[in-house]
Amino acid sequence: MLLEGAEEVVHRKVIAFSHSILDMLLNIIDGDSGSIMLLDPIEKVLRVTSYRGISPEVERLKIALGEGIAGYALKKKTSLILNNGDIFMGRTLSRGDVNSSIVLPVVSGEDRIGVININRSPEKEAFSIEDLETASLFGRYFNAIVRSIFAFHKNLQATKIARAHYRILRNVSRYRGVNCMMRYLLEALINLTSASSGVIGIYERDKIRILHSIPRDLIENLGMDIDVLFGRVLEDKREKITKDAIILPILYKEEILGAVYLNFGSSLPDLREIRRIKFLLRDVGVMLKNLSSYISAKETVRREERTRITNILHDRICQGITEGILRIQYIKKFNPDQDILAEVDELEYLLKKVLDDVRCIIYEEKPVKLEGGFFDNLRKYVEGEEKRSGIKFDITLSGDEKILPNSVKEVIFSVLREAVSNVRRHSMADSAYVECNVEEDGIRLKVKDNGVGFNYEKYKDESDSFGIKIMKDRVESLGGTFMIEGVPYKGTRVEAYVPL
Repeated sequence: MLLEGAEEVVHRKVIAFSHSILDMLLNIIDGDSGSIMLLDPIEKVLRVTSYRGISPEVERLKIALGEGIAGYALKKKTSLILNNGDIFMGRTLSRGDVNSSIVLPVVSGEDRIGVININRSPEKEAFSIEDLETASLFGRYFNAIVRSIFAFHKNLQATKIARAHYRILRNVSRYRGVNCMMRYLLEALINLTSASSGVIGIYERDKIRILHSIPRDLIENLGMDIDVLFGRVLEDKREKITKDAIILPILYKEEILGAVYLNFGSSLPDLREIRRIKFLLRDVGVMLKNLSSYISAKETVRREERTRITNILHDRICQGITEGILRIQYIKKFNPDQDILAEVDELEYLLKKVLDDVRCIIYEEKPVKLEGGFFDNLRKYVEGEEKRSGIKFDITLSGDEKILPNSVKEVIFSVLREAVSNVRRHSMADSAYVECNVEEDGIRLKVKDNGVGFNYEKYKDESDSFGIKIMKDRVESLGGTFMIEGVPYKGTRVEAYVPL
């Protein structure tokens, strides 16, 4: 609020100073009417900030740089004395209430500030060169003061923007999930600008993945238009402006990471506001790239470690167990005593069971390759386990699966696979329930059966709990939570939640 108040003070000071300069000039060089116009640096038009002896209608004037007498003088940086009867730009000047005019551009080096215009009525003599020199002296004084005021105003604007940007970037940097980061960014942009609604998404494999919209039903109302608009931004890597909205890319150097659609209704933002949003999104692009790279690198390390472990299990453990089984079978050919044979058979059975368990671990630890829809993959796997086990599985899937990144899909599918496999192998259940719900902030998976259950506090230190530890580690690697609850003879419940 302090900066907003300071901006108002600056605006009032510029107008008050313009009034003072105009009044002094009219008095010193004996003018009857006049005006001071300042150049809008964004729109490149002159607007009247002060006037005397002229109709108030001039307040509505917008004179483009290069147009009219004032626009010409400022563009050419040329001072003019124009009298009735003079020919200017191919036209003879004839103004009934004005005999002579001084048109003085206010410039500083390459910067164009504005134009001072002083008029004399027909009852007075035309302006002289001395009058022009006097006016020029005031023009230089006016230029110096106004430039100082504008510099102060520019610093205020920079402070205001920097403060808003810092607050947004500070909050964005706190998120460890792309989905949450993008949701906050969209909310912040709508609050920062005059936008009434918006959509935000990221690009994956040259296609937009919509993450959030405000309001939630905005995408449905826009229909296919939103995909077309985001597609155009992807092609050009530049903002696109429609009659009521703007779509801005989120870039990291030359790489496009995502885009934001902001709807402004009937009042589109000016170029300054667009530039401010682009400046903010440039910094967001760096943060988004760093977060995505971190998540990708962590996932790559995790995949490589899982692959290394499965290779060790296959090449060393499985081969060693297989060799042990073959030796036992060789020993049995010598027809040992019944007591020894019973022990050997039991040992062979145990080794085969261990071999099966290790092979299951190898299969479950292999990187997941999901093709098609995520929910379709979940349903297909559960239905396959239902056929193999004879256990009746009820499955409920809800939410927008399109917002899920691949890393989350793979972890949730792996947990589902392990949990459902445990139901089949250990639960002795006749029915089970699977629920997967994609929420606004995350994804939640529940697997529950009506089997024999177990006491996890006693079970967790045993070797068979290895699969549970794997599920827990995978979920927690993405900042999620994992819970397993077993009650003897009342079933088991597994629940995993991964934030987005």
